[in-house]
Amino acid sequence: RQVWTATAFSEYASAAAFAEIAAALLAAGAPIDLVAAAGDFVVDEIVHTELAARVAARLGGAVTLEVDLARLVRPPVAADPLLAAAELVVRTSCVGEALTVPILKLSRRLAGSALVDAAIATIVADESHHAQLGWWFLDWAADRLDDDARAHLGAVAGGAIRAFAPMLGEGGRACAPSHLGTLGCADYDPAFAAAAERAVARPLAARGIVVPAADLAAVGVPPPGA
Repeated sequence: RQVWTATAFSEYASAAAFAEIAAALLAAGAPIDLVAAAGDFVVDEIVHTELAARVAARLGGAVTLEVDLARLVRPPVAADPLLAAAELVVRTSCVGEALTVPILKLSRRLAGSALVDAAIATIVADESHHAQLGWWFLDWAADRLDDDARAHLGAVAGGAIRAFAPMLGEGGRACAPSHLGTLGCADYDPAFAAAAERAVARPLAARGIVVPAADLAAVGVPPPGA
């Protein structure tokens, strides 16, 4: 119940993030198909919010969760419209959504419930597109980002990855068997580290955006050659 309640809120916050991204893309003069995609993703995330809430209800009801609806999206620090949009896109699509896809796939495989399987299947099908928006945007913006901008975005990605560190190990997640869409630390921790390296750091590096090694190490990604 706690995990699915938190998932409902996370999806709600993602809706707010894509609303901010759509506005930022407009301000940056991004291609209109990217703007339209970001707008469509707001609706997807609201649907996911409802799905997660319904699963929580079937499991006995949502738990109390204190949230600040005025702080759903971390604002970009860059003043330049293009770099501001890139911050939001990297944090939300290239990190958050890109990490979500492999974790959801593992959760689905270990769910042991037809109801949870169906809910996750719907969510993960959309999240794959949500992650792809980040790579579409960075490929479009490639000639518009200088080395300083890329270094800044690497730090943005690193901070977003490191923010998950408290969830790893016994300090953040129950080390119980994975079930009903939850993942115990024995399954979650190695899957998260692998996803951070494969689904985030590698494709960012291919675009000249390097995630600091210390941020990757914080979530269990070994240094190159280790």
